[in-house]
Amino acid sequence: MSAAKTALSIIITSHNQLKNLKLTLLALLDQKPRVPTEILVADCGSTDGTGQFLEPLVEKGTIRVLAYGAERGRTAARNKAAAEAGGRHLMFLDPGILVGPGWWEPLFRVLEKDPQVAAVSGRILLPDGTLDHAGLSLLHHEARADARPCLGSRTVHAGRPGDHAPAVQSLQGRAAAGEALMTRATAFFSVGGFSARLGRGHGARKPDFAGDPCGVDLGLRYSRRGWSCVYQPDSIMTRLRGPGTDSQDFERDMSTLSRTWLDRVQADFRITAQGTVTPLSPGGVRAYVEPMLNLDGAPARGLVGRGGPRTRPAASIILDAGDDPRNIRNAVENILAGTLTHAELILLDSGTDPDLPAYLNAVAPRRLTCRLLPAGIGENGSERLNQAERLNRAERLNQALAVAEGRHLVLMDGRARVATGWLEALVGVAEMNPEAGLVGPVTNGLEGMQQIGVAGLGTQDRGHGNGDVQPDDDLETIALRQMLNHSGDHVRTLRLGGFCLLIKREVLVRLGGLDRRFDGGLYEFNDYCLRAQMAGYQCLIARGCYVHQEGQAPALPAGQERLLQQETQWAIFKRKWGIPLSTRLDARLDLGAVLRGGFDPRKHFETLAAASRTIKEERSARREAVQVSS
Repeated sequence: MSAAKTALSIIITSHNQLKNLKLTLLALLDQKPRVPTEILVADCGSTDGTGQFLEPLVEKGTIRVLAYGAERGRTAARNKAAAEAGGRHLMFLDPGILVGPGWWEPLFRVLEKDPQVAAVSGRILLPDGTLDHAGLSLLHHEARADARPCLGSRTVHAGRPGDHAPAVQSLQGRAAAGEALMTRATAFFSVGGFSARLGRGHGARKPDFAGDPCGVDLGLRYSRRGWSCVYQPDSIMTRLRGPGTDSQDFERDMSTLSRTWLDRVQADFRITAQGTVTPLSPGGVRAYVEPMLNLDGAPARGLVGRGGPRTRPAASIILDAGDDPRNIRNAVENILAGTLTHAELILLDSGTDPDLPAYLNAVAPRRLTCRLLPAGIGENGSERLNQAERLNRAERLNQALAVAEGRHLVLMDGRARVATGWLEALVGVAEMNPEAGLVGPVTNGLEGMQQIGVAGLGTQDRGHGNGDVQPDDDLETIALRQMLNHSGDHVRTLRLGGFCLLIKREVLVRLGGLDRRFDGGLYEFNDYCLRAQMAGYQCLIARGCYVHQEGQAPALPAGQERLLQQETQWAIFKRKWGIPLSTRLDARLDLGAVLRGGFDPRKHFETLAAASRTIKEERSARREAVQVSS
């Protein structure tokens, strides 16, 4: 089977564990996944007849055998086998793990559907039916008279019956069951695989209910990169109490694990010298809910213009340019001229320019697919809406996000002006940083970390980072100099402006859309940045990407009306996130408690409005959302 077609690689390492290896392979072959799968057995110098047992399976093409010396150890053999595997996901199984019916599908589904998850393990039972693994918690053991403080791990609901009701709840945490672990191959290789300092022996005796040190360490390194580990109870396996030959191997690994992580992570529970168990806040174990969107593979719809190839575009540029036909066309021409990458342009059509479809057909280059999306759908199906019927900006953008097909989604309004190579610079930072969720450019018009001074383009020379800008520079010159001096550079921030904002598709799948309770380009983006960081993503500024900002946002009120709108949106934001209502608009906020609470999809996920939704339905949904916030 070619590596390109392999969905799952199952890796088993064995050293003189023939009895357990037989049972594991028999169960595995009886319950082989219904996706393209390869089975690799790393035989580490076995002398108990393992080679003779495996030989017929190799001849039939059922498995591949990788012959290593015993001195390499379990971890080295696993890492080497993983390097030779072709699957996009890797499943590590120890001899003595017996998979149950349909074991693979729940684990595989989580990795396929949730890009935030790096590793997933199932419910592991002991032969007597009690729980050996139902998610792992981290334990901080305080110093005792005979022992130093140390870090440990233990299964949640340890020793309970396998059908214990709480054990059927999926959990999200920071540690994984290394003895039976499915992991995303890209994540595994990005952290360097299993740590070479752990698992150097074979057949170590793992105590019941304890976490495998190799899996715990791998999960913690995933966590440092922004990924999470998931316990999926619908996948059921049994772990035989094998004839482990050396309990000292396990103790040695736990000692190494403690030295590495004790002062670097906060445990979920503290165990005092007297044995008292105290939960620590915030804990790393919480309920897991699978993402509610799965947008991969959506067919192209409503295309106008000549268009490019029908492969998924690198980015979907969603342009909300307002009502002025001249400004709409200026914005479109600017994006067409500056965008070199294969992308799609989704233009939110206000209906003020009846010749816009013909115009797009005439000007769109082959590398850019263009489509129009009405500003909303009227109750009678009309696409031309009066001012009272129109959706607010968050609702309009959500409709566009629901039909966008790009790997990345870029929200833009009509005041953004780009230069050649802008999209490549923005996407480059997003793809070089797996922890990034949202990426914005540097600009002239926003307050805060995104702002740089560009006096030559008619704005005040204020902000920071303006040493790269000279008087009378034009847009292309400023952007090129910024790109040459800061290519790939990025800065982490808490907040990004919405006038030009890249959203990774995995973030859209995880968070949903903008909160439609917010209106007017004021707080919907503050809210989205906050939710992204609660879900473990970072907001980054691409310093090599300069996007110029002309004038005010479209349709933005001025003076007293704008202040009143700000106060209204600020009140909704405070109620949503538990900020004291007396907090002033200009007060400095400490959102640490909100961020530590983590992203709860049941509370924080925002559905995307379907493009076919009527105004009546959308208005009703909006009223319900506002009532919830109140």
